Amino acid sequence: MKKMSFHGLSGKRHDFEMAGVNTPWARMSGVAVFAAPDAYGWRVIRVVELTGRDHDVRPLWALHEAERYGASAVFVASEPDRHLRQGMISDLEAGLSPVVVGAPAVPMGMAA
Repeated sequence: MKKMSFHGLSGKRHDFEMAGVNTPWARMSGVAVFAAPDAYGWRVIRVVELTGRDHDVRPLWALHEAERYGASAVFVASEPDRHLRQGMISDLEAGLSPVVVGAPAVPMGMAA
């Protein structure tokens, strides 16, 4: 896997590994960054939490939404602690200006 680091607003480096879109990355506990290549590296489209629950489809819906904005790469960082994951997401969103922020899109009729 290709390793990539993203820096948040705090300046802290967060290390990620590129995951294949068709691998079980959504089942791990951690953070995912969906990105599109651009002239200077990667343009961050979306940052989402990975809960580690087998049937949590929110990351997959978030990827689908990010793909509409050009995302073609998934970077994942393992983090079992929920509070640390949420802190990482806040730091990255504040420092990277993702194209899409907020709660993942879910299909109509499904609760988030």
